[in-house]
Formats: sequence, C-alpha cells, structure tokens
Amino acid sequence: MSIVKMKHLRLLGMRSDRDQLFRLLQKQGCVEVNEPVADPDDPDWPALVRPDGRALTLAREQNTLFNNALTTLKKYSTAKEGLFTKRPVLSENEFFDDDVYASGLRTARTIMDTERSISQMTSEQGKVQSQKASLAPWIPLDVPLEMEGSKSVSLVFGTIPAKADYDAMAAAVTEACDMSELFRASADQDLQYFMLLCHVSGEDACVEAMRPFGFSRANLRGWTGTAAENDRLLDRRNAELEEQLAAAKERIAAFTPERGTLRLCADRSAQDIAREEAATHLADTESTFYLQGWIPAEAEEQLAGILSKFTCAWETEDPTPEEYENVPVKLKSNFLTRPYNVITEMYSLPAYNGLDPNPFIMPFFALFFGIMFADMAYGIIMVLVGILGLKLINPKGTMRNMMGLLIQCGITTFIIGFLTGGFFGDAVSVVGGIFGKEWSLVPHLGTIHIGSIAIDLPLNLLDGNNPLYVLILALCLGLVHLFFGVCIGTYLNIRDGNWLDAISDLSWWVMMAGIGVLALKGTPVVIYVGIAIMVIATFLKGKGIGRITGLFGAVYNGVTGYLGDILSYSRLMALMLAGSVIASVFNQLGALGGIVLFIIVALIGHFLNFALNLIGCFVHTMRLQFLEFFGKWYREGGRPFQPLNYNTKYVDIKED
Repeated sequence: MSIVKMKHLRLLGMRSDRDQLFRLLQKQGCVEVNEPVADPDDPDWPALVRPDGRALTLAREQNTLFNNALTTLKKYSTAKEGLFTKRPVLSENEFFDDDVYASGLRTARTIMDTERSISQMTSEQGKVQSQKASLAPWIPLDVPLEMEGSKSVSLVFGTIPAKADYDAMAAAVTEACDMSELFRASADQDLQYFMLLCHVSGEDACVEAMRPFGFSRANLRGWTGTAAENDRLLDRRNAELEEQLAAAKERIAAFTPERGTLRLCADRSAQDIAREEAATHLADTESTFYLQGWIPAEAEEQLAGILSKFTCAWETEDPTPEEYENVPVKLKSNFLTRPYNVITEMYSLPAYNGLDPNPFIMPFFALFFGIMFADMAYGIIMVLVGILGLKLINPKGTMRNMMGLLIQCGITTFIIGFLTGGFFGDAVSVVGGIFGKEWSLVPHLGTIHIGSIAIDLPLNLLDGNNPLYVLILALCLGLVHLFFGVCIGTYLNIRDGNWLDAISDLSWWVMMAGIGVLALKGTPVVIYVGIAIMVIATFLKGKGIGRITGLFGAVYNGVTGYLGDILSYSRLMALMLAGSVIASVFNQLGALGGIVLFIIVALIGHFLNFALNLIGCFVHTMRLQFLEFFGKWYREGGRPFQPLNYNTKYVDIKED
C-alpha cells in the first residue's frame, strides 16, 4: 500500500565514461537526473561548468527532420496502414544500429529536399496563375504588349470601373481629340479594359476626358508579344510544372517502404534527446562529471551492478522529512491495480508521505461502475474491446491502463447485469414477446429475505419497490466506502503522531454506531460516548475562544458533510435505473414494428445508451472517489518519478 521508497543519489564519474554510462542508465530506467544543488561552502563549485549542449541541439534537429519527413511521406504516400497495427519489436542492437540511422538521415534529407522543391514549384505555379489572370482581360487585343506608340502616335492601356458608362467616355475622348480611337478589350464584374490610340498631341486631352469616368493606366510592362501569345507560354510552363510536381511527389511516395526506418530513427533520436537533456543537469570539470538525482531503493543493487563497471564514486541516502515535498513519487503496481493509475493521475499523485491509492480505489471503482452500468451485454462488449485492444494494438502507458480498466469494469458490469437480468435492458423478454413467447436469459436465482421483505434475484429494476432496495443498498455501500476512507485517514494520523485528529475523525462513526445501537437496543450510551469524544478532541485541538467556535464548526461540518457525502451515493441507483429505463424504451419502440424494426432501433438506441452511460458512469464513479473517498484521507501533491529511460512511439525495444 505504501509508495516506493526513494533514495537520493550522488555520483562522481569520469567524463570519458559519461556517454556509455548514460546509455546503460537509460536502458535500466532507474535513475532520475536532477539539477545539482550548489554547495555554498565549496570554493570549487563555481568552477564547475555545464555540458555545451551541442549534442542536444543536433539530436533535436535530427528528430525534427525525421518527424517532418514522416509527415511529408504520409501526405504523398498512397499506401494505407491498417487500423490496428502492432509496433515492431527490435533488439537494442537493431535499434541503435548506426548504419540504419545514417541511412534514415539520408532518406529524410532527400524527402525534405524534394518537399522544398515541391514548395518552390507550387509557389511558381501560383505566380503563373496570377500572371494568367492579369493577362486574361487583354487577350482579345491582338496588340504586342510592349508597344508604347511612336513619335506621332500614343498607345495607352487602361481600365475604368465596371459601372462607368463606356460609350459616354468614348464620346468624350472623341470630342477631346478627333484623332483618337478606343478599342475595348473585355469587362468583368469589377473593371472594363480598353486601349486608347491617339495622336501624341492629344494624349493629355484624352486622358483628362477619361478621368471623370475613373480611368486608370494599366501596367503591362515586362511583357513581350500579345496577351494571347504570353497566355499560351504560361500554359506550357504550367504544364511543365504539373509534370515536375507529379514526378517529385512520386519520388517522395517511392520512399514508402522506408517509413519503418524513419520511424525507428525518430524514436532513436528521441532517446538521444532524453539522454542529452539529462546531461544538461550535470556539473562538469575537464575530466569528471557530477550527477544528483533519485533512485528507488529497490533498484539500488541493480545500479551498483552498472556502476561497478566504471571508475566512479557514488552514494545514496534516505530523504529527510523536510525533503518529502521534492521527492519524486513512484507507485507500487501489479496487473490488478496498475490500470487505476489513470484515475490517480487525473486527480494528483499522492504525496511521498501518503499512501498508494490504487489498491483502495480498485474494488470500489469497479463495483460502483458495475452497479451503475448493470448490463450483461454492455459488460461483454467492454471486456471484448479491452482484450482486443490489448492484443491487436499492444498499447503502452495510459492507453494500456485504460484497456485494463475497461476489462475490470466490464467484468463487474456483467456480474451486476446478471444479478439484475439485464441484457441490452429487457431485450430478451421483448424479443420473446414479438414471437409470442416468454423468454428469460437469467433463471430465478433465489430469494433474499430481510425481515418481512423478500427480494427475488435476478432483480427487476423496473418492478415494485426494487428501485428503493437498490437505493438503500447504494447508501449502505456509501457508508462502507466512507468508513473505509476514514479508517485510512485515522491510520495516517496515528502513524504521523496526530492522535487528536485521528480520534476526532472516528467520533462521528462512534455516534453513527450509537444510532444503530439505539434503534436495536434502545440505549443511547454509545451516542453519548461519541459526542464526548468529539467534544474532548475539539477542545484539546483548539485554543481560547477557538475551542468553543471549533465545536460548533465541527458539529456543522460533520452533519452537513456526512449527510451530503452519504446522499451522493444515491447516484449509484439513479444511473443504474436511468440506463435500464432508456434501454427498455428503445426496446419497446423497436418492438412496435416487428423484429426488423426492432433490430434497427435497438442497434441505434443501444449504441447511444452505451456511449452515454459509459461516459456518465466513468465520470460519476470518479466523483465518488475524488470528492467523497479522497476527502477523508488522501494526501495529494506528489510529483511523478521521471527516470532516464526508453520512451518510444513507433517501436518496442527488447533486451539483448
């Protein structure tokens, strides 16, 4: 239940051994490298230097190159990958093969060089299209665009707004200079395009006559030949660019078989980055390096075996209570509790002087989720999805934990569904009704007698007082859950010497037990004992007038807090009933149209019901853990243990 014990590590080694030593430490994944704490009394400390960081910069550049190459290859490759693809498993020798890495670098650089040429060609293609657009209005004019007139004749290309009166402008030009003529080229929704031909002496007068109509000179400098001739040249250039682009894209797509190598190299460069980032926390001299960090106490013997191969000096020591705030946290996990890392990490890791919450979360989380979902079919689906996910994808980290959590919650969902007879709600009995039969998937399991109350199993949630029985069960489970949390908190307070807090927490449970004794035996003695414990503990904890106000605060907070906490567990019944009712409604709607309509409506309805309840049950189960349960004992605020280790995205590494 306790958190993995950590030890402070200090190591002094030879700089010539650093790279090899760091590779071994990364392989074992047992050392977290931290920023060294300066010794103010050491006169030699200021002389220590940090690694220059060039290797880290190179590793980052290469990692960026590989990732960009993979992104580019994905864009142009026509080969599609399967939805469920297992990551290849490589030996360390294969993973760190320098020849493969060098080949990957050449491939990545070729891909990115080709991508840059594609970008240049695409940019030029855009320029060609822009030029074609600027020439398009002048194509009807069979006039070389470089013409500017002669000694006696002026030639002016111009535009006016589309709304301007072209005929009126032509008349005004003729009136201003009788030796002039306008040649209209084209018009679009914005402008009208034309050419003015006039005697040199009348150019200024013609321009002044056109100005009221919004005249503007067109800039066609740099072109030689007619607009139509230039347009054909641009079409040929555009076709050439299209061919070159297609060839360049094919060259990139041809590297599709190298995708695995690029991924391997991307992962390897990521490991280089991690190793070099850790090295930036070292303090160096010309011949040695100094390392500070943390190591799990259970891995100390393993570390000793590694360091025995090198010339170095090292020591470990237990952290002091003053250091607990900065000690990294590593949870003890097994195959049952590890999936609940998802829940713990969503909230906060425990403090170093706290407890691993996963073993305490596991039974209650799975049970509460199963009660809320309570359907055999939904449970089977969850278990199958979890198992197939683990087998087909072989995920790691959070995704693997999610699959494990799905399997465990699916099992409890199936069990509770079996006890309530739910299989896609009441689908079995509804389908039987369509065929005029009385079908039941779960036989009668027996009857539970509690006084005059008889509860038949499987429990029909929509019948009689059964929802009330579920509500009572939910509140009882809530009491057990809360009491368990208080007991854990009491243990922690006793362990840390906080006896008054421990006694104060238990006083309310003594009073609750007294209520039960009063109901059964008619004596209030136990209640009085609980009240006395609470009053004495509050009095001893307070000071001065705070002893009186603290008593009122303890009573108010205890009554409202415990009442609210216990009632929160009614959501177990509410979500169980809601899921069952929604499933039954869809079944009844589908049954109105026979078996064909039933199948269609049931598929759609149960998909929605499953998705909504999966999210709702997960969220509300977490709420019961985070607010009600954790509030009684949990000490959060720990930071995760982040050792130097292998952390790959595309491949898995097996030990040689």
